[in-house]
Amino acid sequence: MTAVVGWFILMYLSTNLLGLFLRGLFSNPELDKLEKEGHELIKEEMKKNRRANTIVNIVALILLAGFLYLLFHFLNMFAVIAALILMAARTPDLICEIRFGKKIKETPLGWLGFVTSILSWGSLPVFWYAIYTRNIFH
Repeated sequence: MTAVVGWFILMYLSTNLLGLFLRGLFSNPELDKLEKEGHELIKEEMKKNRRANTIVNIVALILLAGFLYLLFHFLNMFAVIAALILMAARTPDLICEIRFGKKIKETPLGWLGFVTSILSWGSLPVFWYAIYTRNIFH
């Protein structure tokens, strides 16, 4: 039971930290179009927005590294691997959401969506093993 609850918490934290990081890496095409065709005031605001995105990206990267370090420190390497699997599984969906500018109800990823679902569920036994080995050896 602990592993399942912990896995949901791990999924929530890793997905949100990854989303925070990826939003700064990929730009929204609609905002890029607005920046090119918009008024000078809009162009200035977009420059400020890009600077803010850079700062948020750096903070998100630091938070991600700290999160993975804390997982390793308090649990073990298998918890880090489970978090990385969850992040890898969620990355294509997040990139699609950023590109389309809204949350996607049906994933247009096809076979990649199937693979990411398998990866996501596959991280549960890895996290369970992380909890299991932590309880036995420590």
